Amino acid sequence: MPSSWKHALTKRLQKIAWIYLRDNFAVAAAGSCAAPEPSIPCRFVPLTLANYFRVQEFREEGRVAEYRAKIVHGEVGFFAEHDGKMVGSIWATLNTRQERRVVRMYMPLMPQEALIHDVVTAGSYRGRGVGPFMLSKLISALLGEYGASRVLVDVNVRNLASLRMMEKAGLRAPERVFYLSLFGTLAFQKSVGTKASSASVPRPGSAPADGKERAR
Repeated sequence: MPSSWKHALTKRLQKIAWIYLRDNFAVAAAGSCAAPEPSIPCRFVPLTLANYFRVQEFREEGRVAEYRAKIVHGEVGFFAEHDGKMVGSIWATLNTRQERRVVRMYMPLMPQEALIHDVVTAGSYRGRGVGPFMLSKLISALLGEYGASRVLVDVNVRNLASLRMMEKAGLRAPERVFYLSLFGTLAFQKSVGTKASSASVPRPGSAPADGKERAR
């Protein structure tokens, strides 16, 4: 099955029912995350309506509309640029509301919490530190100019490459959480393991605001 079809099918199924098993990393203070430099010179470039189409330089053309939609919906995105070419991208969702909000169909965020997601590096540039570079830059930006109180990064437990990226960024002790999403929103959530970490902090106000979106 072509990757574009597989992606579209996955998106449709996720809107009906989906199970997520994630390792959750949390950073609440600048300096808690390492700032690794990539082995190639890179610039960290904000994703805007003036440049989003450049995702075609390292991903399939079908992603152009997706990137535009993310910007229109208020998500925060950046490119990694090397030698005039876009070689990676990273996104975050910041909860600017005054109440708890579920984003990406399963992740609850308290006010001013941010979730980093969709970290992608061009295939020919993987292993050169571009991913950890983007991650550390975005964490610093979210905690600084965007005013986030806490930044979360959730990684699929089977995604070994992304887990290694987290280690390179200095985040090594996640909380593992099981999520069940039904019809596009969180139905159930349960922590299945927590380890102490200097970079991980207790989540303020973690009790559910209502009984509709999750059960513990």
